[in-house]
Amino acid sequence: MTEQVEMVNGKTLVDKVVTFGRENVYMGLGVLDVVQEHAQKWFDRGMEYRHTLVERGEKMAKDNRVRVNDLVEMPQTVAKDTVKKANETLDKYSEQVLTRVHLPTVEQIETMTKKVGSVERKLDKVIKENAAAQQI
Repeated sequence: MTEQVEMVNGKTLVDKVVTFGRENVYMGLGVLDVVQEHAQKWFDRGMEYRHTLVERGEKMAKDNRVRVNDLVEMPQTVAKDTVKKANETLDKYSEQVLTRVHLPTVEQIETMTKKVGSVERKLDKVIKENAAAQQI
């Protein structure tokens, strides 16, 4: 089967598509050249003003040190407060869970340990007194 190629203004449709594609490639290269040229100009200009910009930046940082410090310290304070609240909440809920399942907390264990130590000392004292009484 032979295909018919449509002719428009003396050119085939394929020729028009190829021409259009070629023009788009050239247009893209032209845009690339313009962007590269402007980028190079900005880079060169930046290198000329580099020292001046550094000085201005240092002056601005010095003049606005309080504002910069506030901007830096505020999130740090918020983070510290959040961590503190999270720890308090965790401690509170872990104590509630331990109480619910009838497990002693650290404070309760320390109190019981002190009481056992006290009872042990009293018992040792009573044992020594009984041993001394039996020797007499």
